[in-house]
Amino acid sequence: MKVLYTNMASSVESWLVKAERFLDASARKIVGLDVEYDKSRDSYFRKKKAAVIQLCYGKDVLVYHIYHADEKCLKLRDFLWGWRYIFAGFCIAEDKNVLGRASLPVHNLKDIQQIWRDPEKSWKRTQGLKDVAAAIIDPYYEQMKDGFGNTEHNMWANAPPLPEKHLEYAARDAYATYEVYRRLDMYERGFFSLYKHSEKKRSRDW
Repeated sequence: MKVLYTNMASSVESWLVKAERFLDASARKIVGLDVEYDKSRDSYFRKKKAAVIQLCYGKDVLVYHIYHADEKCLKLRDFLWGWRYIFAGFCIAEDKNVLGRASLPVHNLKDIQQIWRDPEKSWKRTQGLKDVAAAIIDPYYEQMKDGFGNTEHNMWANAPPLPEKHLEYAARDAYATYEVYRRLDMYERGFFSLYKHSEKKRSRDW
């Protein structure tokens, strides 16, 4: 996984140019999206603000420390605003609100939590990203949130640079979100393709 951590708008723009080049050449234009918040702001008068925005395509991840951005990144707004790409998130309601307050609305945003559940964990009323990623990608992801509690989550708005532990957490979240949606999309298209072909056209039945 290749990770770019920055609070500079120019670096974000350069990353987005590469992302657009990759996505425009891809059949499925999927981007993983996640947001970390400033936990000190969570009241009616002090609304949550985006502290870190993570984007992922393929194995390239952007960890943008927007809370300490040197200037506004207009290209990021344009990137998120349009319908060219599918943005995949998990439990996205709060992310949409926080990004909206930052003047970064996302139109084509899909919520994995509303698309798929692990049938082996039907007893869990609410499944998290770690549950879904462990089932879809690798059981390793069952521990992806371990060792990262309230103390760590309260540090997202701290002055840069963020600790290595936070960068690993942010990058892993973004990649897991991207990869889960990519695989679900591939499975769905595979099932649909199979459905379109009659039994007579299939040469082998597994």
